[in-house]
Amino acid sequence: MYETAPLLDDPIHNLKTIRDLYRWAITEMENADLSYGHGSPDAAEEASFLICRALKLPFERFETFFDAALTHNELVRLVHLIDRRVHDKTPTAYLLKEAWLTGHRFYIDERALIPRSYIAELLEEDLAPWIDDPYEVESVLDLCTGSGCLAILAQGTFPNARVTGSDISADALEVAKINRRDYGLEDDLELVQGDLFASLEGRRFELIITNPPYVTTASMARLPAEYRHEPALALGAGDDGMDVVRRILREAKDHLTENGMIIVEVGDGLEAVEAMYPGLPLTWLTVSGGDDQVFMARAEDLRAYFS
Repeated sequence: MYETAPLLDDPIHNLKTIRDLYRWAITEMENADLSYGHGSPDAAEEASFLICRALKLPFERFETFFDAALTHNELVRLVHLIDRRVHDKTPTAYLLKEAWLTGHRFYIDERALIPRSYIAELLEEDLAPWIDDPYEVESVLDLCTGSGCLAILAQGTFPNARVTGSDISADALEVAKINRRDYGLEDDLELVQGDLFASLEGRRFELIITNPPYVTTASMARLPAEYRHEPALALGAGDDGMDVVRRILREAKDHLTENGMIIVEVGDGLEAVEAMYPGLPLTWLTVSGGDDQVFMARAEDLRAYFS
């Protein structure tokens, strides 16, 4: 009785080293109709991130392992992950159960939106020049906290503040609890379930940050397959994408301290925001995505506008 020869195109039998796998993964990804909106700009970086983190190798030394041979179990697992990325269009962050934002690692799964926000860049810069002294900030709210990533970054930026993360999704908050535990913040970071400010009646904050849903109905219908793995609740926001932002701005005036401010990410919603609130003083902040992604509004201006 003779053994059947392995198929020549079977990667399990033809790939030996990390270099082999990396080259094969790039080709597979380039031949597929993939979207790279969850952290990596192209197939090469996506493949390197997937392989590197699946093997728990350090980013900065990845190339030094190129000629290392893979064990059979490692190869089987990696080929399976790459196959899911290519054919199921599952985002790499969900495959690995991890995402990185401004150099910080977060646990993530399909219960919450994959961490990505320009507000993280602003927190990394201590929100200068809008915040004079981050050590003097005493209260921060991360509205629509999802995985809790911005709330955790805010706790690092404002070490003396009581930070609260709020979300309507109980599932997302379970992910946030994992990240809170991983960062040792179980006694510091408060997580609250509620529809925007519903569970925060009577409470005011010096700073509110929020990356709410802002995808229009038309855009939701055209989303690449990767985004359909994410909770629709965390993305869709009506015909103009402003259903949630509209509520946030109107209600925020009652939840900011006298000199408080709110920072809101709206994607490409600048025109919709300014059309919605002509005359409302807004400051559009500079982030890597441009000057039209994130705005800041002050409590006094919101109270005057919505009085």
